[in-house]
Amino acid sequence: MSKAVESNADEVAELYDDFSEFHARINDNNLHVGYWEDEHDASTFQAAAEAMTRQMIRRLDPQAGQRILDVGCGIGQPAFSLARACQVDVTGITVSRRQIERATMAAEEVGLADRVRFEYADATNLPYGDGAFDGAWLFESMIHMPDKALALRETARVLRPGARLAIGDMFHEPGLDWSAAHPIVSAITIDTYAGLLEQAGFSLLKVDDVTPHMLVPKPVRTVLRDQMLEHRDEWVRIAGEAVVQQFLDPEVNTFYTPGLGYVLIAARRD
Repeated sequence: MSKAVESNADEVAELYDDFSEFHARINDNNLHVGYWEDEHDASTFQAAAEAMTRQMIRRLDPQAGQRILDVGCGIGQPAFSLARACQVDVTGITVSRRQIERATMAAEEVGLADRVRFEYADATNLPYGDGAFDGAWLFESMIHMPDKALALRETARVLRPGARLAIGDMFHEPGLDWSAAHPIVSAITIDTYAGLLEQAGFSLLKVDDVTPHMLVPKPVRTVLRDQMLEHRDEWVRIAGEAVVQQFLDPEVNTFYTPGLGYVLIAARRD
């Protein structure tokens, strides 16, 4: 019998209750990394974040009218982009009640409340029936889940056979587990996903290591540093003085951690 993995949902909720409000106010409603074509791509962080969402939509490949589950929905922007682009209905879940409040208000503001809604739920204990959804994605949410196997099994359970799954996640290179120093994240190696998906009831369709595309180009790093400096006190309150000092050092690319990678995955429910 496998050993139960202790949930960190309360700690994750506490972080995002605070961080989401701040991030939305100074940046935008996307809480994930960006996708740049190359080091010469000067797209803003906001534009690059939308580009990453488009990459996820390509892998999910939804059809109009389908019902999609957004596991770890943040404050809603990816769900809005998905609903607009593909004319689908989206249910977003998160363990942060403040994120639900903000995302629900945003859905009203952008005129999507009839097709996009947000609910409190833990990915390891989804409150939905078997086969309730036509597709799902985990967009930078698996990184916060200690029991990734259980989260994937639950996602598989609520998907109909043949449904698509898209994953965007940070991984670690072998022997360089950068996540070990962070209490609410746990990265795995890129090769680990295949086994987890197969055991959960998925067939792997495509695995793309897009690490070079999530590296922040130098001009964009400069803008982000200026932004951090402008709101320094609030960043210190959320991330701590040491982290902020590292990010503000212009001689060091602190927007990249050795061993950090980013993967985009497409899979199908068996």
